[in-house]
Order: sequence, then structure tokens, then C-alpha cells
Amino acid sequence: MSKKTLFTSIILFLVITGSYAYSAFMVTGYRNNTQPSQRASAFMVSPEALEIAAGEFKGIIADYLLLKGSVFLGGRYSTTKEDWKAVYTLFSQSLALDPYFFQTCYYVQATLPWEAKMPQRAIELLEISKQHRPWDWQPGFYIGFDYYYFLKDNLNGSKYLMEASEKPGASPLLALLGARLSQKAGETKAGIVFLKTMYENEENEETKKQIKQRIDALKGVLILEKAIEKFTLKLNHSPKKLDELITAEILTALPENPYGDAYNYDYETGIISYDTAL
Repeated sequence: MSKKTLFTSIILFLVITGSYAYSAFMVTGYRNNTQPSQRASAFMVSPEALEIAAGEFKGIIADYLLLKGSVFLGGRYSTTKEDWKAVYTLFSQSLALDPYFFQTCYYVQATLPWEAKMPQRAIELLEISKQHRPWDWQPGFYIGFDYYYFLKDNLNGSKYLMEASEKPGASPLLALLGARLSQKAGETKAGIVFLKTMYENEENEETKKQIKQRIDALKGVLILEKAIEKFTLKLNHSPKKLDELITAEILTALPENPYGDAYNYDYETGIISYDTAL
């Protein structure tokens, strides 16, 4: 390597490292000062092209891209479809540069299928993590759940969960859950089991609080689903409003939604949601 090339590499390394360190240092302040008008952004460069351009600095740039996406999500007031496209691009680029980093896999699963309603895109990225982390049960677990819970594909859901159950450290519940996917089991129950598994394996206390909140919300949904079943059996028709569950003496009170708003019930579809913003 010539002196000129070495000098250029050192300068580039210092610039990228400095940018990364500054971004990490500013995370807390950025979270607290994000304005509604601020939007997520990403360079529209293909992951393959970015991988070539990054050269020996793949790991650093991958961390920066993940940091950029997670900071935006942590400080946002609202998220548009364009924001989610940008966040997806950031995650995709980060995985292309460092497909072994589990935190990227985790953020993909925690946001894209749930809040962004992009389960198929999430699966595409999770497949990358699964391919590069053959020892890890979690990417396959996430994929299996997404197929079952979001895409209503029991066959693929069972396949991935059973495969994940054979990996070292996998929860004993995975094999049981995978075996039951061929049966007509409640999706809400599966969601609770899935989130409990995430909760048990999460070390960050703030993230655990968020997972616990979602578990509590789904428990409320489950209570309402069971109550609606009883109402329908008793009166031979579904309730048009959740309040009818109380007047029919099925429930003494509606469960409290940990997200603040009342649970939303769509009479025509029978779907109960805990976050009307989703």
C-alpha cells in the first residue's frame, strides 16, 4: 500500500469514526428534541453498492445506519409510510454491511411487522440474519411467528418454529407452538407467547417495559375476544359495540388499554385493536 493510499484510508477512517462517535453521543439529546416535522431519511443506495463502497469500514457504517434508524424511532411523534420506507432501507443497508449483528435483527422484528405493518419486508431481512447466524434460534423464531401471526401462513410458520426449536438455547415452548400451528389456535394467544419469549430474552430494561406494555394490551384483547364468543353464543349475534358486553353481563368492566385509548372494535370484521394509530 502506497503512502498516499494509506493516508487517504486513515483520513476516511477518522471521518467515519468521528461521525459515528458524535451520533452516539447525541442520541439522548436527539431523542428528547425530535420535532413532528422531522422525518426519517436514508441514502437510496442499494445494499450491494453500499457494501462495495464501505470497504473495510463495513462494521462502523453498519452500526451508524442502525443507530440512525433506531434513534428516529425512539424519538418520533408520528411515523409516515415514507418514514418506514426509509427505516427499512437503513436496516437493509446495515444488514448488508454486517449481517451477523443481532441487534439489527431485533430492531427489524420489533418494528417492521408490528408498527410498520411490513411483515413480508421484515421476513426478507430476517432471512439474512438467519442465514448468517445458523447457530441462533431467534431469527428463525421471528420468521416463523411473522408467517403465522401476520401472514396467516401456518405451514411456513410451523416449519420455521420447529427448525428454530432445534437450535441451542431455544425455548422449549417453540416446539410446542410450532406443533400446534396446524390447529386452529387463537392468534392473540400466540402473540402473547411470542412476546413473553422476547421479554425473557431481553436485557434492556426500557425495551422490556415496551414489550410488557404490548403483552398487557394483548391480554386485554384476549379477554374481549373470549367475551365476544360468550356473547355470540348467548344471544346468537355478535355485539356491535364493546359496551354491550357489560349490558349483557358478560363482563363487569372493559379491560384497561395500557396505551391509553379505549380498545377499538370493528363490528364487521370482528377485529379488536389496542392502538388506533397503527
